[in-house]
Amino acid sequence: MEDDELYRALQHHLDRMPVAYPATESGVEIRILKQLFTPDEARLALCLSALPETSGTIHRRVRGEMSVEQLREALDRMADKGSIQKLPGRNGPRYGKAPLVLGMYEAQVNRLTPELERDVRAYFDEAFGREMLGPRTPQMRTVPVHKSIPVVHATARYDDIRRFVEASPGPFAAIPCVCRQGRALTGQPCRQTSEPHNCLMFGVAAAMMTQKGIARPVSKGEMLGFLEQADRQGLVLQPQNTADPLFVCCCCGCCCGVLTTAKKLPKPAEFFQSDFLAMVDAGKCQICGTCTTRCQMDAIAADDGPPMVLEERCIGCGLCVTSCPSEAMSLRTKERRPPPPNDMRELYTTMFKERFGPLGAAAALAGHLVGRKV
Repeated sequence: MEDDELYRALQHHLDRMPVAYPATESGVEIRILKQLFTPDEARLALCLSALPETSGTIHRRVRGEMSVEQLREALDRMADKGSIQKLPGRNGPRYGKAPLVLGMYEAQVNRLTPELERDVRAYFDEAFGREMLGPRTPQMRTVPVHKSIPVVHATARYDDIRRFVEASPGPFAAIPCVCRQGRALTGQPCRQTSEPHNCLMFGVAAAMMTQKGIARPVSKGEMLGFLEQADRQGLVLQPQNTADPLFVCCCCGCCCGVLTTAKKLPKPAEFFQSDFLAMVDAGKCQICGTCTTRCQMDAIAADDGPPMVLEERCIGCGLCVTSCPSEAMSLRTKERRPPPPNDMRELYTTMFKERFGPLGAAAALAGHLVGRKV
């Protein structure tokens, strides 16, 4: 197989995941793959499934090209590069293909190149951004930034990230934000914060990233301090869209790939999982303009009078509420959506069903149970 055909085959293979990896007219998706996979690694990635498997299961697909030990070493090298998944398992590590986001791109933290950053941004604009924002069940949700925000109705536990941190046994860790690293590499440093460690990890994710040397361990108090800092600096909290999240990202409207992509859309709120919407008490408003400068989604319009919340753009982050000097801003609960999936496995199972239908998901699971890749 020629290299161009090889990488096109890999693109098709990665496109059969809960998070799509679509083709483009420009071919930028192939340029990205060539930076993340050597030809030999691309051939090996074609043997991997979306559901992580042991090296013994994967070895049956390489048809004697290498021993199990050689295969494991090759998979470990690819996992170290961040181009595939590697997860702990009872019978040894399990390996699987990874989505671009959240996955391969974030794994390039501290080794991202300007070329890869420019290609990823171009891919977001041309095709990937629409696919990433498109699923009914997204990978991330938006939660209010501060526990003391006035909310018309009670906040569910999965919407109160501080309560989650306080109840979590840990461990906790913080890693640099790859989005901000990428912007800085291409001459566009973050305008919102100078703090590099804005991606916060919990539990097994924190332990894995710390073991890899990417994350630094932090205490529960430090985690709560990061969340307080996010509020002061005007950062949007986006945890994994599960009841038991493994991470929360502290995002800005100038660097974050999700927010910058969504801001270009006329109705970005449609693509966010959030149960809240900002509202204004015009009688209390001092028309100071603070809320308009804090909003990361251009969701507050103000001329000469009190501001107006543009519901089609508001993602319910609460940044306008915590900074309002006259307490004119508050959050109201939207019509309740179903609670998020319980954990990462349920999240991606739900996304797979939504993308390929119940029959497609059932067929994929049946194939996985008999050793076929998904």
